[in-house]
Amino acid sequence: MSDIVIFGTRNFAEIAHYYFTHDSPHRVAAFTVDGQYVESATFAGLPVVPFEELPQRFPPSDFGMFVAVGHQQLNGQREAKVAAAEQAGYRLASFISSKADVPPEFQLQPNTMIMERATLQPFVRVGRDSIIWSTTRIGFHTQIGDHCWVVCALFGESCAVGDNSFIGLNATIAPGTRIGRGNIIGAGALITKDTKDYEIYRGEASEASRVPSTRMRRI
Repeated sequence: MSDIVIFGTRNFAEIAHYYFTHDSPHRVAAFTVDGQYVESATFAGLPVVPFEELPQRFPPSDFGMFVAVGHQQLNGQREAKVAAAEQAGYRLASFISSKADVPPEFQLQPNTMIMERATLQPFVRVGRDSIIWSTTRIGFHTQIGDHCWVVCALFGESCAVGDNSFIGLNATIAPGTRIGRGNIIGAGALITKDTKDYEIYRGEASEASRVPSTRMRRI
């Protein structure tokens, strides 16, 4: 078992704390954020320490770190904090759920999280500081770049996703498709051809029927 500090005090930090506590060899000792963003002395029952004071109170010689910052600014905020943590000397922890389906040779990169019931076929690579949410399915030989955020998406085989991309809930990426750097693929989107860097693809939103639900009582 090794002790870690989680960077962040929002929803993602809360779920990261849960996963590391209940399904990993790590023990979460504290949380940290930049001093100007400290809102409370504790979070999830643990101390919140200004990042500027962290090396003195939780030194990198004794503690690792997981950066639990969301996908804001094309994952750029998390990328910056990962760099700051490494510059301060912290070893970056990672998490892979015991309920995830991954090949035995899969190599987990620093500050990467693979959540429960995600399925990664053989020869898949997931880059550093990338977050793979529950039930995501990734076909063989697919490459996910660094600093990505993937939410319950479906990838065919031999896809490639550029760094700093966001793939939304239930998006589908066809086999062999290459997603450019910094893409935003919205919930429910279907991508069947290569995309350029920094493009946005929206899924089709459902529209309300002209028939009210009260009419269904007669059926």
